[in-house]
Amino acid sequence: MAFAGAGRLDDARTLIADRERWLDTAKGSNAAMTSEIGLPACRSALAFVEQRYIDVIDELMPIRRVLHHFGGSHAQRDALQRTLLESAIRSGRYELARFLASERLGVRDNGVYNWTQRARALRGLGDTAGAEAADRRAAANRDRFANA
Repeated sequence: MAFAGAGRLDDARTLIADRERWLDTAKGSNAAMTSEIGLPACRSALAFVEQRYIDVIDELMPIRRVLHHFGGSHAQRDALQRTLLESAIRSGRYELARFLASERLGVRDNGVYNWTQRARALRGLGDTAGAEAADRRAAANRDRFANA
């Protein structure tokens, strides 16, 4: 993620290739974690920077509910969840984006980001009234937090 975000795409590709080669002989829990979560997460970060949003979805959808297995902070895991949601929007997969935003709202219904992304998804689906309602919820929560 750091390499991709810094524009060091060759370094990101090298890291991914090195980990894939390492898996040829690796065993144990580190190998399983790398294979099941680490590599898909790394590949998704690279794909996002390269604007290959369908590839991001393909890498992250199968692991989105088990990202906590690799540890890391809530913020690190949330960055991957947000990457998935943003990729759904950017690829025009608005129904998926609506679903992912709704899933997030089920956990935190006062999140400004969650309501904003729901509005974007609904707008993409042509639901102007729903998008406007979601925008109002985002604004109300933003104001509430600003005045807290």
